[in-house]
Amino acid sequence: MLNKTRNTAIYILMIIIAVLQLFPLYWLVVSAFKDNSEIIGGAVWALPTKWRLDNFTEAWVSAKVSQYFFNSVTVTLVTLFFVLLFASMMAYALTRMKFKYNGVILFILLMGVMVPIHATLIPLFMILKNLGILSSRLSIILPYIAVNLPIGVYMLSAFLRTMPKELEEAAFMDGCGVVKSFFKVVLPLLKPPLASVAIFVFLAVWNELLMAATFIQKQELRTLPLGLMNFSGQYSISWGPLAAAMVISTLPILLAYVLFSDQMEKSFTAGAILK
Repeated sequence: MLNKTRNTAIYILMIIIAVLQLFPLYWLVVSAFKDNSEIIGGAVWALPTKWRLDNFTEAWVSAKVSQYFFNSVTVTLVTLFFVLLFASMMAYALTRMKFKYNGVILFILLMGVMVPIHATLIPLFMILKNLGILSSRLSIILPYIAVNLPIGVYMLSAFLRTMPKELEEAAFMDGCGVVKSFFKVVLPLLKPPLASVAIFVFLAVWNELLMAATFIQKQELRTLPLGLMNFSGQYSISWGPLAAAMVISTLPILLAYVLFSDQMEKSFTAGAILK
């Protein structure tokens, strides 16, 4: 009887937490179909009296969310590709190849995780300006790669330490070199931790605002978080189209989680299985 009561209390608590977590998302989606008067004056849980699909049209076309969406997709995918490639190669070299100062190099890389982004804005601004690439896609892609590379190396290095070396040794005996062994043997086994790194980097880059606002001055190159500030007018804000734009910006995050959630779950147990 005591265990049944305890389990019931746990279920009730979990339901309450789930409602608290999902209600803001529900409110955002419902608000995307309302006008300003309903959002400001109506109940937050109420459905719209008229479902306004034109909020999405206004956000996508008039507010240029389509352009900002394309910029965010381009910047995120390019950053994601190079972070995963460089992080996996660097983690493999630092954990599998024994050379002088490899521990020092790994320590220096991990120090990048401890450096606040705010402390790098002014130096990065001056460097990018001197290189002549300020206010271009490269001006945010390169810092994004540099900022996310250390955490990717750290996560993949931890996984590689649990991976048995016999697989690579067998590949070497079959005539594979270091590069071929990495791409043919090691990289396929890194799918679970790579999925974890991919989601982490995707969320960090997709939602990043500070660097984009500092390094991007051209309106046509703005990313979604930066472009959403266009909805703030001098005297009023169009809350319906703004909510619609936020729904559009949230969809890729949900899609990424659905696609990579299985690999993330595997990454939590793969290390223990390989030991």
